[in-house]
Amino acid sequence: MNPSTPHTPTEEQFAALDMARQGNSFKVVAYAGAGKTTTLKLISENLQGRGLYLAFNKAIANEAQGKFPKHVRCQTFHSLAFRHVPRDITAKVSLPRLTPARLADELRLSPIQVLRQFDGIPKPVTLTKSKLGTIIGESITHFCKTSSAYPAPRHLILPSWLSDADDAALRQQLYPALEERWLQSIDARHQAGIGHDIYLKLWTLSNPAIPADFILFDEAQDADPLMMGALIKQDRQTIYVGDAHQQIYEWRGAVNAMKRLPYPQTLLTQSFRFGEAIADVANVLLKALQETIPLKGNPNRQSSVEKQLRISQKDAILCRTNAGAMARLLTGLKANHKVALQADSSRILRFCQGAESLKNGKSAYGIAELAYFNHWGEVQEFSETTDGSDLKTWVKLIEEHGVSTITQAINALSTPRCADYVVSTAHKSKGLEWGRVQLADDFLYDVTERSVKISAEELRLLYVACTRGQDTLDVHDVNDLLYALTTKKLIYD
Repeated sequence: MNPSTPHTPTEEQFAALDMARQGNSFKVVAYAGAGKTTTLKLISENLQGRGLYLAFNKAIANEAQGKFPKHVRCQTFHSLAFRHVPRDITAKVSLPRLTPARLADELRLSPIQVLRQFDGIPKPVTLTKSKLGTIIGESITHFCKTSSAYPAPRHLILPSWLSDADDAALRQQLYPALEERWLQSIDARHQAGIGHDIYLKLWTLSNPAIPADFILFDEAQDADPLMMGALIKQDRQTIYVGDAHQQIYEWRGAVNAMKRLPYPQTLLTQSFRFGEAIADVANVLLKALQETIPLKGNPNRQSSVEKQLRISQKDAILCRTNAGAMARLLTGLKANHKVALQADSSRILRFCQGAESLKNGKSAYGIAELAYFNHWGEVQEFSETTDGSDLKTWVKLIEEHGVSTITQAINALSTPRCADYVVSTAHKSKGLEWGRVQLADDFLYDVTERSVKISAEELRLLYVACTRGQDTLDVHDVNDLLYALTTKKLIYD
């Protein structure tokens, strides 16, 4: 339980309990820091029969098991599925996985040439066997997250820059390989390793009856169609808990289920994490997201928002991207700060390895951002275009510091407990909190004289970031956006 959460339930928490006692499925819309775990615990203590708490990762499920009563089992979706899928399939998880090149050979794929536009000039790009193998592997993962019963050409994950003609031709050409790989994955006799998504997909396709009298589904806004399809078919009470405005995983297949579910809802709008000043910032973003119900700050907690000058003291810097976090990390280390990194370190290292490969004339097929370039010069050129702007910070970092310096910096990180502060991406900060939070300057939006242009996804990411702070929130680097959202025309990107 959050130490700032009162032991006496609020009226909103009692309202959720009253709805749970009616025995019907419903959803609990829980704003940032609003005590959803405490509410779920309260509900589970007052419901009879076998309970099941479902979480997205094992660490959260294990932590929950220590908080919930004994009649509630805490699991992940994958562990639930693992028990009910034949062992000759689940055993394939421990077998060696095919590399993209080996997979391409297995599926008899040959290189394919397509065209890519570089500032309006078409240039030939060869999709090597390794790249095609990667496409098939990623497409199987994508298919497994959908509610579809069988793979189709639409499930192929192809480069977004393909022309319509190349896209259509490639789907027709690669679909037989996608179908064959799916059939191999669910064949116990085929001795190539599989990912965990395969047996989860098989389990949901069997129309399972989940062994519980009531189900508590946490962070429901991040569910993909596969998970939602399995739950909504259950004939037992299911309580979905989450916040549609904290749905920041669309790129992973999440569908913002909290808004789509056809169930009555109850609200948790009282945050215990921070005071009114930080709630006011969050409400600017919520209003831009067309939310009419405001977030309320904790009246017993004093919080402040810094707008004019950056505070010198902070516990966390929250960035939009791994590249932005890496830049802040290097700046901190140069100033002899002890810095911890709450970002995708392995992905950063893979990007650096891919950059080094391209510089040495080798392929970087395993790195999504670099897979379709033949050499580093192409990456540099593309980063200067509008379409490639997301690579610009990476190119600048690698050109200024070099791959070895970045790698050494990651390997020399402090632990969060020993660090002066943590540098984190906003995605990695979800579910965490710090006393003093500073927002970085790499969030994506465009403020002009009369309007502000920003995507709903970016607004949600900023909402997650700004609600991580407890005492102080430094918004200096995004203050122009916050001001524009209250004074200018909003254009959704």
